[in-house]
Amino acid sequence: MAIEQLLARFNAAVAEPYAEAKKRKEQGQKVIGWLPTDVPEELIHAAGAFPVGVLGTNEHIYLADAHLQTWACSLMRGCLEQGLNGNLDFLDGIIIPHTCDTTRMLVGIWRHALSTPYIDNYLMPRQIDRPSARTYLKGELARLKDNLEKCTGKVITNEALKDSINVFNANRTVLRRLYEYHSTNTAVISSRMLYTVIKAAMFMDKAEHTTLVEELLKELANISTSNDKRVRLAISGGVWEPPEILDMIEELGAVVVADDLLTGARYMGPDVIADGDPLDALAVRQLNRIPFGGFDSTTRERRGFLVETAQNAGVQGMVFLHLKFCEPENYDYNDMREAMNKAGIPNIRLETEYANTSLGQARTRLQAFIEMMGGSK
Repeated sequence: MAIEQLLARFNAAVAEPYAEAKKRKEQGQKVIGWLPTDVPEELIHAAGAFPVGVLGTNEHIYLADAHLQTWACSLMRGCLEQGLNGNLDFLDGIIIPHTCDTTRMLVGIWRHALSTPYIDNYLMPRQIDRPSARTYLKGELARLKDNLEKCTGKVITNEALKDSINVFNANRTVLRRLYEYHSTNTAVISSRMLYTVIKAAMFMDKAEHTTLVEELLKELANISTSNDKRVRLAISGGVWEPPEILDMIEELGAVVVADDLLTGARYMGPDVIADGDPLDALAVRQLNRIPFGGFDSTTRERRGFLVETAQNAGVQGMVFLHLKFCEPENYDYNDMREAMNKAGIPNIRLETEYANTSLGQARTRLQAFIEMMGGSK
């Protein structure tokens, strides 16, 4: 399949994110939604259900305002909006990770306002460096496992869970390969296309998505570029929304080569250890994921991680892309900015929202930032 055809498949999956899930539902398979992005999809998959990401909406949000304050982030308001407007009526269940105060509230609101048959939260430890965190998290995963078994009517055996782990590890592996390819060959596929491929994995059948990414990598193997003179940037935040922001960055003479986004690098790793107790392995993966605004580690502080990520990718600047009213990112920002400044990495903070079509100010600020580093368009 030609590169253009493969990219069109990924674009279609992101444009119609619930198409595959609805098809599975019509075929009699249970469908379980999850909010970004720490929910262990392997458990859903091993229960015989189809996991699908619920990642907000770029449509106008109005129904959610009766249940969530308007100063809650547009990602969570958009997820609730989709439930309230009927777009998620096909779901047999939904799992909401406790990553901030808004997600903590959202579980109760969802139970009160919607009739999704199975509604659950995923309560992760806050102090992840404590020895008890692993024990606690394994118990929480066991609780989720029991509830998923009740929802689907299928027992999740260790063998089934290990098979699912292998499926998801394979997907993460090919995504990381594509990510590394893009970092070296930035002119071949755009930053937005790279992140579209990653996002498509949240909506498609994992095995099919893996096969398509492998095909794409084969097609790209004979294409390489080393003369791209655009400014290399990293992005830090939650999600790359609105998506036009990535187009804007490239139009202004830069390219994104590294990130810590929920819908980017955080989704791709690390793998789950294939040997031993699979629940324990899932717990270990969660504790070893890259730092995030909702969780941090005293042994792997986010500020140090971001500096290291930027330096390893050879970036010339960092863009903090923060959703308006995202409390974890707002809380972290000063520490992150100071770490970038101390490391000599130019940085800028842009505040965005889903469905924000007014990007004129962001464009002006980005243009000045990129020109400062020698880029021009």
